[in-house]
Amino acid sequence: MAVVLEENKKTFSWGKFVGIIVLVVVLGLAVYYLFFAPTPAFEIVVPSPLQSAQQISDLEIDPAVVVNSAAFKSLKSHSPVPSVGVIGRVNPFVPF
Repeated sequence: MAVVLEENKKTFSWGKFVGIIVLVVVLGLAVYYLFFAPTPAFEIVVPSPLQSAQQISDLEIDPAVVVNSAAFKSLKSHSPVPSVGVIGRVNPFVPF
């Protein structure tokens, strides 16, 4: 009886090799863009309504001048002062 021993040949898989290379490249690019890439400098363009709002917010108003002005004193309130009404019952568990 003859015993034939053959050595197993290791085949090189190009598909696995290319897949590993692609994975390493993708991970390398991700690490570069997350940690080492310079941040882009954006010029902020402010719309004109926002510029006018900024100018208005920069105005300084003295509240004492406004409250003591004749125009402010001539204003009248046309709404009554709200009052607190009866809310609920004293003991809500007592039957009617």
